[in-house]
Formats: sequence, C-alpha cells, structure tokens
Amino acid sequence: MFKLVVADPPWKFGDKLPGKTKGAERHYPVMSRRELMRFPLPPIAPDAVLLMWRVSALMQDALDVVDAWGFEPKTELIWLKKTVNGNRWFGMGHTLRAEHETCIVATRGRPQVLSHSTRTTFVTDWTGLSAAVGRHSEKPEKFYDIVEQTFEGPYCELFARRQRPGWACLGNEVGEAQ
Repeated sequence: MFKLVVADPPWKFGDKLPGKTKGAERHYPVMSRRELMRFPLPPIAPDAVLLMWRVSALMQDALDVVDAWGFEPKTELIWLKKTVNGNRWFGMGHTLRAEHETCIVATRGRPQVLSHSTRTTFVTDWTGLSAAVGRHSEKPEKFYDIVEQTFEGPYCELFARRQRPGWACLGNEVGEAQ
C-alpha cells in the first residue's frame, strides 16, 4: 500500500487555444473532472499523503477530485517557474498570467512527516532562482527531492511521464523515449 501518491492529472479545459503546441490536449489525452473523480486508484494506506498538481483555472475541480479520492487538503506547494534562459515564466491565463504551478498537499489519516522544515515554494539555489521549465507539464526533479525528504514511502506517481527509481510510476507515457 502506498503512503504517498503524486498525481499530475491530465486536466480538460473548456477552451481551445490557437497553435499546434498550446494546451494539454495537444500533448496527451485529457480527462474531465468527473472522469478524474472516478479514476481507479492503486492501493493506498489509511495514513497517506496526496500531492496533486492543479491548474489555477480549475481550483474547485481539483478540490472535488481530492475529496473524491478520500483526502483532505492541508496546504499547497508552489513551483515558481522560470524560462530556460532564467527569466520569470510568463504563462497562460485569462485573468492573470501564471508564473507558477500549484500542488495541493492533502492527507488521509495521520501520515508521518519526515521533515517539518520544508517550505511552500521551490527554490533551487541560494540566489533564489527557481526550477526551469521542461517539456509540457513536466515537473522538475527538485519536486521529487522535496517529496522524498519530507514524506515516507512507498511512493506512487499517477499520470507519470517517466520511470523513477524506487517509485511505482503509472502512466501512458512511462517507457516512451524522452
């Protein structure tokens, strides 16, 4: 049974973006809120942590999925993004332009926290620069370092993009060439 689950759901948006590369559905199959709420989960321990990535435009959808999966939101972990050139990210947004991604930290039962000194934002060096953006929806390695330093396993990643040593990685892109 897994004590920690990371999920980066393939959120379905109601809008269509112009261009050949903008929008999640141009990169992988997406799922609706209802489909995600009914998604079959692997065996999860009674005392467990869920780290679920959400998009700013779908806050309530993300909370509905967390609840449907049997977890209670506790806090958030924020990835401050930058470009490959080190500039502040200037992402999409209908109201405000996003420069971060949000990961909901939710629990069920009373999971053990290994470190109570983890901050709520990613900082990858002493000068305050953040983790650079990779391919669409890819999360930085620093995120997984934080997870393993803060929470005990066994670890499972849903909607994984690649295999990770010591983790059960479940996703339709696991094993594809990077």
